Amino acid sequence: MEYIEAMQDMSIEQLIAVIEVLQKSSDSYFYIMDMDADTYIATHQMLKRFPLENTVTSDARSVLQNKIVYPNDYPKLKEDIRQCMTGEKNIHSLEYRWFDRQGRIVWIECKGTMISGQNGHKLLFGRVTEMGKEAKADNITGLRREVRFQYDAEELLRDKPQTINYMMRIGIDNFKEINEKEGVEAGDNVLRELADCILATVDPKVDVYRLMSDEFMLMDAMPTCGKEPQTVYDEIRNRVAESVREKEYSCFYTISAGVMRDGFAGKNADTVQSLTEFALNEAKRNGKNQIAFFDRDAYDEYLKRLNIRKLMRRNINDDFNGFEVFYQPIVSVPDYRVIGAEALLRWHCEEFGSVSPGVFIPILEESGLIIPVGRFVLWQAAETCKRWRKIIPNFHINVNLSYVQIYKSDLLQDVDRCIEEVGIPPESLMLELTESGYIETDDRIKELFQELKTKNFDVALDDFGTGYSNMRYLQEIKATTVKIDRSFVVQALNNENDYNIITHIIDMVHSLGSSVCMEGIEKEEELRKMMQAKPDMIQGYYFGKPSPAAQFEKEFLQSASLR
Repeated sequence: MEYIEAMQDMSIEQLIAVIEVLQKSSDSYFYIMDMDADTYIATHQMLKRFPLENTVTSDARSVLQNKIVYPNDYPKLKEDIRQCMTGEKNIHSLEYRWFDRQGRIVWIECKGTMISGQNGHKLLFGRVTEMGKEAKADNITGLRREVRFQYDAEELLRDKPQTINYMMRIGIDNFKEINEKEGVEAGDNVLRELADCILATVDPKVDVYRLMSDEFMLMDAMPTCGKEPQTVYDEIRNRVAESVREKEYSCFYTISAGVMRDGFAGKNADTVQSLTEFALNEAKRNGKNQIAFFDRDAYDEYLKRLNIRKLMRRNINDDFNGFEVFYQPIVSVPDYRVIGAEALLRWHCEEFGSVSPGVFIPILEESGLIIPVGRFVLWQAAETCKRWRKIIPNFHINVNLSYVQIYKSDLLQDVDRCIEEVGIPPESLMLELTESGYIETDDRIKELFQELKTKNFDVALDDFGTGYSNMRYLQEIKATTVKIDRSFVVQALNNENDYNIITHIIDMVHSLGSSVCMEGIEKEEELRKMMQAKPDMIQGYYFGKPSPAAQFEKEFLQSASLR
């Protein structure tokens, strides 16, 4: 404390003299940063190693950001400096990356203490230490940590990328569940076990690191050909399984792995981290307890999906620019009068043009963006239906619901508010939910159907015949309409047994008091045959493809009959 107080009475010149003296007896680089004057004071030794022009640098933050600090790391440095400036902390301690004079990445440990200078300025006095080959060990597994992997990988990727045989990222499939159900201590034991299994499998020359949480990285750059990554993974997985059996399944877990085995030239450690993480996530998406090798085409498709999500989010915030609701006619049987339409979402952008709903709808659902977009479709359909009911009084529009909307939003409140604000009766909208095993097993969905019907909304079960068809839950949910999917229709057109099944289904649906809409009728011969099964409604390209509201009005609402 006395030492710090003595420094507070020193002039800047005296402080510079102090750090130059300290520099002679240390491998670290000493510095002073005047926070108020935005000035960085470095030793001559630091100038030799890093791209600083002078021992005293004005506009220090800008120089640090643009010339010294690795771009991805500057935000955390900026935040730490802010906390030091505001007095939230008086000790600066960070591990991050700088560029040296050759433009190479150098991992450094930067420490400093806030003091008050002679002129009252806030000064950060400290040292910068190159982490070099210093191993940062994990206390649980004894392995080196992510910082050391970053340093080693950066050096290898820069100098000898051709020597890398593979990098393998291993993750525990159910680690979060173990921590939550068994406790943190059990989770730590699993980490130790897995580390032991890995070390018992790989050659001692293969570098092994523990990354964040439950993930490990293997880096094989041996000059001689070692085990294939598939073999390495299989052996580790077998050791894990044996360890679990020996402990009588008291703590069960499995592992997945993502591997990158070529294409290292020109990559840095951050990129390799991202690519192996993608491969690991692919292994988990494919069912877990397996290995996945990095695939460039799959990764490019993944990046495309991320880009589409970003563009859609931007369009949503721009008053749903690029989104449009199309309408496909639904006709009654046997007179083929237009009695309704299905609202179908479309999206286009400058970069990708018109994107298939099969591509962008899953992205909306995965990201949760389907909730605001679903509201947009609901309101658009309601306002359009109000206008069209002036032409056809009992006209209704079908609106598709996503399970994400059901689970993560107040759907009933949205629907109630929509019809109240637009001013239409509930029967103007028919709400469609895709047939799925969720309906049979989730009481929440059954209750939703019942509440909607209580409020006089019509509900439809869409794509019937594609999933877990069960006549029992048709009776439980009492759907107003059952829509038979085109894939089922095509089977029936080509197979007499399937056709007989459809006719029986239609009879049973009718016996339950529900109507049947046959989807996907495209040709006249298809229409003739399926009419014999006695559906109540038809929807398909034969009567009309999805089209914008203005085109729909022109083609279908000038006449109440299509044929």
